[in-house]
Amino acid sequence: MTVIPQQPPVLRGLTEVEASARRAQGKGNTLKLATSRTYGDIIRANVFNLINIILVTIGAVMVAIGRVGDAVTSVGLIFFNVAIGIVQEIRAKQQLDKIALLTRPKTNVLRDGAEKVIDPSELVVGDLIVVRPGDQIVVDGKLIGGKVEADESLLTGESDPILKQVGDQLLSGSFAVSGGGTFEATHVGADSFANKLTTNARKFTISYTPLQREINFLLRLLLLLAIILGFLILLGAVLSLSLIHISEPT
Repeated sequence: MTVIPQQPPVLRGLTEVEASARRAQGKGNTLKLATSRTYGDIIRANVFNLINIILVTIGAVMVAIGRVGDAVTSVGLIFFNVAIGIVQEIRAKQQLDKIALLTRPKTNVLRDGAEKVIDPSELVVGDLIVVRPGDQIVVDGKLIGGKVEADESLLTGESDPILKQVGDQLLSGSFAVSGGGTFEATHVGADSFANKLTTNARKFTISYTPLQREINFLLRLLLLLAIILGFLILLGAVLSLSLIHISEPT
C-alpha cells in the first residue's frame, strides 16, 4: 500500500472584500497615537498653579501698599521660573512624541491567493502576513508556517534572537533575523503589543523623589508663613491709614 504524503494546504489569505468588511467592523490596523501633553496643558500647569497664584496675589498687595520694587522682584522671579519650566517640559514632550517602536515599513500580505505589498495601516485581523529576514513584525500574530528567529530586543531588552515555530506568537515591534514564514494577524492597532508599550511610554506622570517631597513640604510651610506675613503687612497698612485719618484735624 502506497502512502501518499499529504500536501500542505495552500494559503490564500483574505479576499479584499473580507478585508474591507473587517476594517469596517473596527478590526483594522489603524491607530493615532496621542501625544504626551498639549502645549496648552504645559503652559496652564506651569502658570496657573496654586503657588504662582498666591505669590502673584502677594505681589499685588505689595504694589497696593507701595512696595513696588519688592513686588517686581518677586513676580519677575516667578515668571522667570515659569519660563524655564515651560521650556523644559516642551523639550520633554518633543522627545516623548518621537517614541515609536514601529517604523511603518511596507508589509507583504496574502490577499486573494496572491502576495501583495501594502501599507501596514491596511492590515486587518486574520490577514496572513509573509515575513522574511530583515522584516519588522508590525502586528501581533501566530506563526502558521515556517520558522523565524525574532529579535525582540526593542520590547524586552533581550539581545539574543528567539526561535519561533508554528503555533508561537510573534510580537509587533520585533524583527525577523533569519528564517521566514507566514503568520496570522491576531492583534492590530491599539491592541498590538508595540502600540500598548508606546502608549504607556507617552503617558505623562509625575513622580517625586523623597528629596523633592521634603522640598515641597518646606515650600508649603514658607508659603504659609508668607501668607501670614502678607496679611499682617496689609493689616498694618490699613491701621496706619486709619490712624492718619483719625489724627487729621477736622
